[in-house]
Amino acid sequence: MMARMPQRDYEVVVVGARCAGAAVATLLARAGAKVLLLDKATLPSDHVLSTHSINPPGMDVLDELGVGDAVRAVAPPSRLIRVNVEGTVADIPTAEGRALYCPRRQRLDALLQEAAVASGARLLDRTRVVALVHDDGRVVGVRVAGADGERVVSAELVVGADGRHSTVAQLVEAEEYLGYDAPRAVYWAYWNAPSLWHTDPAYRFDMYFGQVGGLLRVIFQTDHHQLLIGAAPPADRVGAWRADPYRTLQAALARDPVIEPLVRDSRPDGHVRGTVRERYYFRRAAGRGWTLVGDAGHHKEFQLGDGITEALLQARSLAAAIRAGSDAALARWWRARDVEALPLYFWGKEAGVVEPPRELLQLVFSHIGREPDLKARFAAVIDRRLSPFEMVPATRAARWVLGAAVRGRWGVLGQLVGAGRRGLAVTRELRAREALLTKAEAAEREETGRPPRPTA
Repeated sequence: MMARMPQRDYEVVVVGARCAGAAVATLLARAGAKVLLLDKATLPSDHVLSTHSINPPGMDVLDELGVGDAVRAVAPPSRLIRVNVEGTVADIPTAEGRALYCPRRQRLDALLQEAAVASGARLLDRTRVVALVHDDGRVVGVRVAGADGERVVSAELVVGADGRHSTVAQLVEAEEYLGYDAPRAVYWAYWNAPSLWHTDPAYRFDMYFGQVGGLLRVIFQTDHHQLLIGAAPPADRVGAWRADPYRTLQAALARDPVIEPLVRDSRPDGHVRGTVRERYYFRRAAGRGWTLVGDAGHHKEFQLGDGITEALLQARSLAAAIRAGSDAALARWWRARDVEALPLYFWGKEAGVVEPPRELLQLVFSHIGREPDLKARFAAVIDRRLSPFEMVPATRAARWVLGAAVRGRWGVLGQLVGAGRRGLAVTRELRAREALLTKAEAAEREETGRPPRPTA
């Protein structure tokens, strides 16, 4: 735990009791820490702005927390992912014995909150943070408002796990970097899966990402025999979507021949959900007496379906850094988070652009669809064993592009050059973040007199 200070009410106060916060609380409480877990919502409750997909590494953390089997009991596994780029289709299996799951958030969050309480953390819902308490420039607690009024809770460390609009991040004025406004909105709803989803050989896949007619669309199978189906229009062209979300979404889905039979002559279960003005970013994630985890400190392109997995992995590594017991360990964790998260962050930025290099994408996925080693490399990206920018070897991509250019498809050559330039920019940024990590590791060694403890 953090170095001992004057007696506090709790060693750690975690603000936000969903994926990241509940997981951190569980791991710390298991290690013997006195933990208070707060949330302003009435729990359990749904998290409406979440597409709730969990990749295999996220499931590994859920298994460590003791809730993986409960998720598998209600949500079907997704082991075959179909990618459709304007009719070029690749079916990509996950690695052997690995699968993605998409449980509804009310069920998932409740399981994680129950695990935290069972581990010894105290959980308070309907309790919001209104201020931080400081002592000589250090955060030493929170002022909270609940059913019984306002009170101060002191702590050695405050963890902000309170989402994209984090109160903790605002109160500590955590600066943002590498941020950008989302180029796309996203609207989705839940349909009861028709029988053809289970019986028609055309739907032998479990998850779908389609770019047809310039519009992005997705299918995730979730629990209780339902499908999450959505579309992502450009953020600056959402007038009709806002005016009539249901009819606009239904019309957009009907224009994809894969999705149309699934929604034909049926209405979704419940209303259409949507978000228009998202922002993707990194935020400073550690300071004197505070840290940020999950979306509070880092938020990336929704298309990747990686937010929960990211939150769970961060929770695991942050708990280890907190147990290391120093401010320097938290600073090192923050820098390591950036190094780990950067490749997928920039891959998401590439995937979300409104006018992607379609010819190049079609060419790449035409090869992925028929070359087993590339499918395996894609699966390794999903499993976080390989950077997405290393998925297709550069020499092989160049050979494909030259072949396409010889056949008269000259546009793809310029698209490859542009992709190469962006890849170099990502490499430069990653090297800069690795240098900051090295510096943070040295600072921790100097402060503690020992090498950094592993955070994984």
